Amino acid sequence: MKLHKHFYIAAAILAASATAARVYFGWLVHEGMDEAVPLSKPLATIPLELGDWQGMESKMDSKAQLKIGAEEIFHRIYYRGEESLRLYIAYFGGIRGMAPHSPTVCMPGAGFELISSDTISLKVPGFGEEPLRVHKDLFERNFEKVVVVWWEYIHGENVASRMVQRIKWALPACLGGKRGSVLQVQLSLQFTDSMEESMRRVADFMNQLGPFVRAVLPKAEDPTRQTEDGRYDSVVSGR
Repeated sequence: MKLHKHFYIAAAILAASATAARVYFGWLVHEGMDEAVPLSKPLATIPLELGDWQGMESKMDSKAQLKIGAEEIFHRIYYRGEESLRLYIAYFGGIRGMAPHSPTVCMPGAGFELISSDTISLKVPGFGEEPLRVHKDLFERNFEKVVVVWWEYIHGENVASRMVQRIKWALPACLGGKRGSVLQVQLSLQFTDSMEESMRRVADFMNQLGPFVRAVLPKAEDPTRQTEDGRYDSVVSGR
């Protein structure tokens, strides 16, 4: 399947703007109140080859990266035969009142209309027995349709509720600068035959990607890391 050039344009715009907008809580936040939480490994350690998927780097310009303000940004296009999808990851290691915007905010800026938006369960290897709760958004522009599947980890928790996401973004400042992090993962692909087929492709890809994403999480926020007494350091809540 040959991707329409508008898909790449939209992907570039989404990548540049997905986390560029910053939410300022001026009455809560003071510079230096919280510390950056480093990843266990750089995002760049995620392999170019994931099973039968082959990745190709898609770099962003330095000005866009500066506006985003994330500690790390990861952007690749992965191919499997004629199939392809875009993987975008942004990591904020110390929340200072800024947070990534969702595709439902960024895609309309690229001329796309939101057709449907759901929260679904997706089993991701490496993240425990319970499925993650992720967002599945369908956008349309003219005759082109794009599916974006995305989720966020905030303080090591899988948070699906957008209201809870915003509360957790502000929480470090409310607690006097408690350390925290935000990891946003986005998978986007062209909608072709059916949503079932699109989600099959996403699930196949996540079967390969999941363990590598878990491996880069901060050690204290790894949802499968156990303490000496057998308890988990953090819980994948799915709320």
